[in-house]
Amino acid sequence: MAALGLLLLFGAAVAALERSQYVEQERVVLRHPHSEQLLQERQDPPLPPHILAAAAAAAGATPPPHPSRVWGSTLEGFPPTWPVADAVTRHCRQPPPPAPTPPLPPNAFAHLRRQAAALDTFRPRLDACCRRQNPLPCARHAWKDVLDGFCTDEFGVKTRQFHCCHQHGAARRRCFAQDPDAIAAAEAAAAEVVAVTTWDLAGEPPFPPGEPTAANMGNICGLRGLRPGPPGPAGPSGPRVHLRLRLERDYGRCCRNGSLDCARDAWQKGLERFCREEAAVKTKQHRCCQRGGGRARARCFAAAAPHPAYDRELHNISLAQPGPALLRSLCGPTRLLTKRRPVPELLGAVTAACCPLPAEERSACAQEQLSQGIATLCATPRDAWRDPQGCCSREGPERRRCFDAAYLGQVTLGAAVAPPPPGHDQ
Repeated sequence: MAALGLLLLFGAAVAALERSQYVEQERVVLRHPHSEQLLQERQDPPLPPHILAAAAAAAGATPPPHPSRVWGSTLEGFPPTWPVADAVTRHCRQPPPPAPTPPLPPNAFAHLRRQAAALDTFRPRLDACCRRQNPLPCARHAWKDVLDGFCTDEFGVKTRQFHCCHQHGAARRRCFAQDPDAIAAAEAAAAEVVAVTTWDLAGEPPFPPGEPTAANMGNICGLRGLRPGPPGPAGPSGPRVHLRLRLERDYGRCCRNGSLDCARDAWQKGLERFCREEAAVKTKQHRCCQRGGGRARARCFAAAAPHPAYDRELHNISLAQPGPALLRSLCGPTRLLTKRRPVPELLGAVTAACCPLPAEERSACAQEQLSQGIATLCATPRDAWRDPQGCCSREGPERRRCFDAAYLGQVTLGAAVAPPPPGHDQ
């Protein structure tokens, strides 16, 4: 019995000890609800982020990507601000440092590259205007000329064009100028700008227009900005003018889509409508309208087109001795197709500095600008321009003759105003 009593007493003691340990564990849990996490953190202390990133790179892990930049439809700083007197004066007194080249994406976004090219073209032309006694008219002409050239390039591609390019003349300037004060200044200066860039178009283009083909589609789209726009209030009217305006409008839509079928369909439907309108107002129709409808009429019009390649605005000129008639053409709407250096730089310097001047002063100005431009080119490091014909190695008149023959003698451009024939501008 004594042994049984000792056994019961021992069992009670063990039970009491277990209850004491359970209560103590429960206290620990209540006191530290994250005790397991704390214990784990004591065993594995947190590491700095740069150590974690290095470890991930060593293990071949890819770090989380950074948010990519979202590119819009307009580059920062484009279009350039309409030149006003105070801003041009400040620029000429203290020229700002060149703006850094924007980090454009490596692929696509060609519309941003054209905007960047326009900004890069405008800045040196504005700097060149600072050498004039009155730089403001020169700066405004350069602004207009650069943006007109930008729009010509816009219409040479299949993508959607910048919205201001669909307007013309003062309306386009107001659109590009943007803020109300600049718009008012642009309208006030419109007469001045037009006065120095006025050109006279020799009536309506020859009739009929050529049939769109794969061979001439590039000229149809690329030279649209150089063909005549709507005639003025006292200008010609009638079925031929209506056909031209409708066709140019439809060509613009087709060029945006790059569709030859669209252009050919617009041409055929336009001529059918022309024949109906001409029959309603004239007793004698065009001979092709008398061929009946369908393909026979279309073949007749295509064969009668005086400029089937749409190349009426394309010209090969020499910039060696620019006279008044050639400068009159160069100071109108143009599109330079010869891109080899140094032609773009020299032509840009001539038009920026000389076109704002009276016609009788332009020839002397052009010769001065060509001489200065050639001297500047020959003073640049060889890695900037390699001078493949070696003209800069010559001195005096020999250098100029070399430039005239090697670089300036054969230049292709599109012009709204036809330049004089070679040798007829003295």
